[in-house]
Parts: sequence; structure tokens; C-alpha cells
Amino acid sequence: MTSSLERLLPVLSDIPGVHLPASILQGVYIAASGRKIEQFEQALRYEVGLLNREIVAGHLELDHEYVRSEAFTANVMQALRAAEIAEGEPKLRFIARALAGCSLRFPPPRLDKVQTLRIIEGLSERELRVFTEYFGLLDPIDPYADALAVDSAVTVSGLTRQEFLAALLGLGQLGLLTREMVAAQPGAWNDRPATAQVWKLTALARQVAALSRVGFEER
Repeated sequence: MTSSLERLLPVLSDIPGVHLPASILQGVYIAASGRKIEQFEQALRYEVGLLNREIVAGHLELDHEYVRSEAFTANVMQALRAAEIAEGEPKLRFIARALAGCSLRFPPPRLDKVQTLRIIEGLSERELRVFTEYFGLLDPIDPYADALAVDSAVTVSGLTRQEFLAALLGLGQLGLLTREMVAAQPGAWNDRPATAQVWKLTALARQVAALSRVGFEER
């Protein structure tokens, strides 16, 4: 149904400089319910409005060249495919935020937006929840330098330890977390540091967080 994409084009066009060609509609078929498309449209409208306010305030920077490129058009198609198989509204909101984020300029190293959207598409709803809440378990100043012990009993609200662990393993398969051996703090009975296995966020996790602005709060 091309009507689903036709509903989204005016929303995307509210991003300064975005002008998606009419040819993008040719041969497009999105096997998603009308309710899902409506939820995605609402989420995208909200995220684009928020993004525009932040750009005007100088908190975010639009990538004028990128939003006029075929790469941004490819991002739109990727986001639609991801929305098509999204399990629920939280995932749709996350995809909408990531798509809006594709219009932004990021500091080096250059963010691979196509790769990042591909990873976001593969996130289950539980993995998405654990990924976003995982940051709250780490040092807020530099979560990428922090780590969580693999044998820790911690979890997130509403999930059992086993459900939480399964989501961590899934995030590891997607390349967002890695298990590493690090030196642990020596105990009082032993002045030689032991080693411990920990979960650490990867460079790819940094890309996903940047594109979707994980931890971003509306000002």
C-alpha cells in the first residue's frame, strides 16, 4: 500500500531541506496494519517536531547535505521496513526517533546510519527495553567506559534475571554488547587483582544511542 508512505512524506518534509522524490512511492508495499502506520506517523510527527525545536534552539545541528541525499531516502525505506515488523508502539517510537536522528550532523567518527538502522530493525521489544534502561545501570558521565559484571544479580524492573540475561545475550549477538575479561579490585585477603567477566557497550551501541538520542531529555 503506497498510502502508508504517502502519509509519512508530509511529516518528513517538515524537516528543513527534506524533499523526497515522488518516485520513492513506486513499487512500495508496506504490509502493516492501518493502526500501526497511524502509530508510526504520530510518533514520527512528535519526533520531527521535537527535533525542529532543538535545532532552532541550537542544541542539535541539521545535516543539510545529507537530508538531500539518496542515503537519507534509503534511511526512510529502512525505517518503514523496520516499522512493518515492529512488535509494538515502543519499538515504533524508537524507530521514529532514529529516523528523525538520521537528519542530524554528528561529530566524528562518522556515524554509519544505514548500519545503525539495520541493527535497530533487528532489536526485539525486550532487547530494546533492556538496551535503553541499561544506560541507567552505568556511570552517567561515561557509560562506555563503565561495565556490568556478567555474574551480577541486577536486572531491570519487570524482568526476571533470566529474561534480562537473555536480552543481554541478544544484544551481544547484535553487536551492541561485548563480554570482556577485566582486572577486578583486589580483595582484603588477596593483594593480587583477580579477573572478572563484564558486559561492555560497543562502538555500535554508541552509534545506536547517538542516532536515537538515548538519554536525551526534552528541554
